[in-house]
Amino acid sequence: MAAAAAASGAAEKRKRPNGGDGDEDQCGHLDEAIEQSLSIASALQEIKNGLTQRERAMGGTADTSEPCAELMRDILSFNVAGEIVKARRSTLCAVKGTVMALLFSGRFDNAFIRDNDKRIFLQSFPDAFTWLVGQLITYVGEQTIDSIVIPPSRQNDTPFKYWVELLMSDPAAKCKRRASRVQIPPLTQDQQEEQQQGTGGEQQQQQKRDAEDLSVELTSMIRRAKADRDAQMERLEAIRPLLKTGNVEDDALVSIEVSGAVVTVTKGVATSLGEDSTFANRFLKYDRSSHEVDPAYVRRIVDVVARAHMKAAAVKAGDVQRAVGEMAIKGYRHALTMYGLDSDRYLGPANALLTTEHLQKMREWVERRPVAPSSIPECVREPVMRIYKASVDGWKWLDLLDAVKGHSPLLLISKVADSNELFAILIDGRIEVTGAAETKHDIKSHTFKLQGTDSHPHVGYMGWRPNLYIAGTQERVPELIDFSSPDSQATAVLTIACFNFGIRPAVDQIGAPAAASDETMKRSQGHMLDQPNEWRQWERPSVRPSDHGWGDDRAFLPVSVQGWHFNLSELEVYKLA
Repeated sequence: MAAAAAASGAAEKRKRPNGGDGDEDQCGHLDEAIEQSLSIASALQEIKNGLTQRERAMGGTADTSEPCAELMRDILSFNVAGEIVKARRSTLCAVKGTVMALLFSGRFDNAFIRDNDKRIFLQSFPDAFTWLVGQLITYVGEQTIDSIVIPPSRQNDTPFKYWVELLMSDPAAKCKRRASRVQIPPLTQDQQEEQQQGTGGEQQQQQKRDAEDLSVELTSMIRRAKADRDAQMERLEAIRPLLKTGNVEDDALVSIEVSGAVVTVTKGVATSLGEDSTFANRFLKYDRSSHEVDPAYVRRIVDVVARAHMKAAAVKAGDVQRAVGEMAIKGYRHALTMYGLDSDRYLGPANALLTTEHLQKMREWVERRPVAPSSIPECVREPVMRIYKASVDGWKWLDLLDAVKGHSPLLLISKVADSNELFAILIDGRIEVTGAAETKHDIKSHTFKLQGTDSHPHVGYMGWRPNLYIAGTQERVPELIDFSSPDSQATAVLTIACFNFGIRPAVDQIGAPAAASDETMKRSQGHMLDQPNEWRQWERPSVRPSDHGWGDDRAFLPVSVQGWHFNLSELEVYKLA
């Protein structure tokens, strides 16, 4: 009997699925799922608590309830970098989910810096803020627009575009698109077989399907929750620079009057370029009223400095250059100088031969060439700096050597007298003189024609050379072909791709300075080995080195309409790094 009972018990156990030993064990997976769900709920609560703590640390209330109608009717007064603006709160919060809607929702009213008249201070670009308020009024009141779009005329106006895009950005948009794409895994082969087993297992199959559906929904909810968290963190990070920093001195406001207009900054912004900088002194020490510059320029400069300060970054040349908008560059340069920002450093020299357009063309011309310069900058601004200008620094070989010492790579720009043709020579190395004798250096150089004449407008890449010949302090580069005179040689102080600078034909050797360092750079010889088809032809001679006893039968052509030899009216050198 006992054996039979034992056998019967064993058989009964074998009938139980998954080897369960009792009814209470049948709910093991359910209990585990509940435990995991509680764990997930706890993690989600931690995410919410983190957002709450972050907002409160910034001075916000962390109140996520819908603002009341009375609050939305408030008229808010603003001091936008010195310009006074008023707007209804409901207008500013009209586009839900945007940075602007959160900023003025009422949750951060106690976190704003305020001026003496209790107006909310915004270290923003006034033109952008006032334009945006006008667009929102139309958006809410007249319903004549369905979106706010930056006009084409302001697309390249960085201060304007930056603030409009920042305030109207909705970080949740991309997050919601990601979160809505939930992948439901396909049924496995076992699951498909179970569905085909008949009605006997329908209840069990339904339970599994319910669990799977719940799992998918839970996954989707978690993704949406994380997306909401990420979006809110982006909003908080966007508005953080517009709130109090916690440093009372840095948050203090200082103002100047510029031609009747008020320009206001925080003391932190004013001193961000240095406590004794010209920019700081304009706000803190000098006469607070000036009438020498248009306030529109000053507001743009202030915005450049303010944005750099908010990002804890240095003022960059690109930011300064793009902040000019549609304003006149001459007036902008004047304002930069007045407020202590070196216009030559950030915009390039005002009277420079080299332009950003030249650099862009040079980049295009070498794009598909097997031998190309190591790098050509995109525009004329820092780190591209002019270090030599012959008409200012002197035309002698020694004058140029003193200016270029230690700099590499270099870009030489020469202007031909009378014809105004422009040539550029990029040198992938240093021009160095270590003694009295001339030297050879394995440094590549590339030459370009940047500007022709009305009758011969051809421009483009001219050629390259694998080495430089450099005069010493005493000796010139000797035995150069003088293309202008058969069976004659010349000397120079610098021989690079297509050019000999400081060329002196044999007939002019009498009366030449005793030392190469005193030789002038004004006279040049220019040539090229071939003439691309896209260059327009002009009547000019050709010379073969074999005509001068050299073992080379290639044809050389002059590069200037002035002929083989020509005088320069200007010579500049730029360091590219």
